[in-house]
Amino acid sequence: MKTAMLDRSMEKPPITSVTAMSAPTPTTTSVSKTAVLVGLCFLTATFTFAIANALIRSYFSSATAHNALIAGVLLLGGCGLAVVANGAAMRRILTPYAPIRSRAYFLLRVTECLTLVAVGLYFLTSHAPWNAYVLAVYAVSGAAGLVLSSALLTSGIVPRNLSMLGLIGYPVFLVGTILAMFNLIDVTHGAGMLALVPGGLFELILPVWLFAKGFISHQIEG
Repeated sequence: MKTAMLDRSMEKPPITSVTAMSAPTPTTTSVSKTAVLVGLCFLTATFTFAIANALIRSYFSSATAHNALIAGVLLLGGCGLAVVANGAAMRRILTPYAPIRSRAYFLLRVTECLTLVAVGLYFLTSHAPWNAYVLAVYAVSGAAGLVLSSALLTSGIVPRNLSMLGLIGYPVFLVGTILAMFNLIDVTHGAGMLALVPGGLFELILPVWLFAKGFISHQIEG
């Protein structure tokens, strides 16, 4: 208990006049808009990545038109923009509660975006298949999700059970990704895909909650 209190005190600096000016408390209206934005970013990233992956695999597996590869790469870029927007929006909401983790989450989302862009450039320049690229994306995305879930649990701006789903799901996701890197399982086919289920559920349930209920604003305004 003392360790937890010390960690919170280190991560949550005292509010000074300078801090208050640089990070104003979000209003109810701005919090509601941010909740919708975050929900949209999650869903946009999920579906653009899934469609991009399908198009890219189709291009290399069945020699479909070159346009399929270009469309897939563009969708990877769209996914990257969505995750960066997600990180920026959540940083504003989480900073009063977990400033270190809110910054870490944003930086991980930027890293994820850069990874997606690098993957897209690889495909456009090499025209060579690389099925394992999803593992690089999954590794960064899983780390970001774990940081976010931890910060959500601390802040209390979403239900505890939802935060716990992320805290359970993303470690499973990361372990599955690491095992896949060593060819011990395949997270893109068969039973190995089960490693993606808990984290995937979190990324689908959270947007639905945010659209319907938003963040628990009295926690943010308090």
